[in-house]
Parts: sequence; structure tokens; C-alpha cells
Amino acid sequence: MMTVHAPKLLTPEEFASLIEIAIASDNPTVPPHHMSKLISLGYVLETAKGPRVTGDGLIRITESE
Repeated sequence: MMTVHAPKLLTPEEFASLIEIAIASDNPTVPPHHMSKLISLGYVLETAKGPRVTGDGLIRITESE
């Protein structure tokens, strides 16, 4: 059996939130439901300095280009 890598689906708005977190320096303004989904998918990690995009999140961004 072969497994195929498929990116976890995000709405265009959720994807825009992921990009905003990646480029915002301090405190991005992202809807709470977007933030919770991005965290649950492993794309974002909440740190003491605020949300940060994970390696998986960065890969997800580059897969869409």
C-alpha cells in the first residue's frame, strides 16, 4: 500500500491567517477559531512571545506557491 502526502486543508481565510502569523512580528490579528485550527493541525505553536509558525506550517505555505 502506498500513502500519498496531502496537505491538510485550510480555507483561503485560514491560509491567509497562517501567512499573517508568519510575517507579523509581534501580535497578529487572527480570528480565534483560525488560531485554534492552525494550532491543532500543528502549523502554529503558541509561545511566550506569541504565536509562531512551525516547520510544518512553513512547508504548508511553500506547498501552495
